[in-house]
Amino acid sequence: MTISRVAETTQTVYSELLDQLRSSTLVPRSGSFVSKSVAGSTYWYVQRKDGARRRQIYLGPESPELLATIARAEEARNELADEESRRRELVAMLIAGGMVREQASIAGVLTTLADAGLFRAGAVLVGTQAFICIANMLGVRFDQQTLRTADVDLAQPAISVGVAAIRIDILETLRASDPRFVAVPELDPHDPSTSFKVRGRDLRVDLLTPGNRDGAKPVHLPHLNAAAQPLPGLGYLLAESTEAAVLAGAGILVQIPAPAAFALHKLWVAERRPVSEQQKARKDRRQAAQLIEVLADDRALDLRRAWKRLPAKMVSSIRRSSRAIDGESRQALGDAVRDAALSRL
Repeated sequence: MTISRVAETTQTVYSELLDQLRSSTLVPRSGSFVSKSVAGSTYWYVQRKDGARRRQIYLGPESPELLATIARAEEARNELADEESRRRELVAMLIAGGMVREQASIAGVLTTLADAGLFRAGAVLVGTQAFICIANMLGVRFDQQTLRTADVDLAQPAISVGVAAIRIDILETLRASDPRFVAVPELDPHDPSTSFKVRGRDLRVDLLTPGNRDGAKPVHLPHLNAAAQPLPGLGYLLAESTEAAVLAGAGILVQIPAPAAFALHKLWVAERRPVSEQQKARKDRRQAAQLIEVLADDRALDLRRAWKRLPAKMVSSIRRSSRAIDGESRQALGDAVRDAALSRL
């Protein structure tokens, strides 16, 4: 299998970039900090003026830590240019060190969504972009054939009171990155769109949310002024997420699924794909196999934990799907879950 590792020094640079993104994400380039009271709780935003319109970017519920961060941010505005320049240098170093750069069109979309506060509002990047983030985070280089896509998959878990207070018009926000974005009609013309596409290009953004059955109707997300397609199994994938850096520009801070859950979920998705999508199923299994091989060596405990929290209805499908991956990866998964008191695959 085509897997190699980047140098430890490069992994250290990645950690530095991630730390800088975490500390800089609440520092606005312009605008002011404002708060709102919702259901007895206080939530903070950055308020900016875009032309004649006023836009608010969600920061989070009020806490001593957030208030301290806001105070530091207000003092740090003059340092923003230097910090961004340093992050650009770090991104360039990481790419030179063998990590994967995100393509410009997708990076533009992710930057716009991140700046609007979508990931702070609970959205999680899934699909191939998440796989690329995981590879960089783990310090490995995977098969290039498994890193290609023009789709951006965004999953929104259950909405909390704080998140419900956010208002992000997803189509309007996407048009800030490319004015040619349009809503893609659903097969049933009565259903609201769950996808957005750049007219004349392959670039597409799909909104997803956890569901209990296949073929469920789109779920309206009022805080995004859009709808998302419910998918079974997505709740398992979104139960644990982590911050990661997208390598483009000065870096983009996003949320992605935990790597071990991502690998097992890919096996499950591959088994459920129809015959017409077997090429996608092969890509799913290839991504899962590469991740399993790395995690079995570096983070076997993560694999065991991810397996133990699998819903019972997903286990048999994953067992069947794993029989189609290469023997080493299948053996690695079997060894990892054996310690969780489960039989070999």
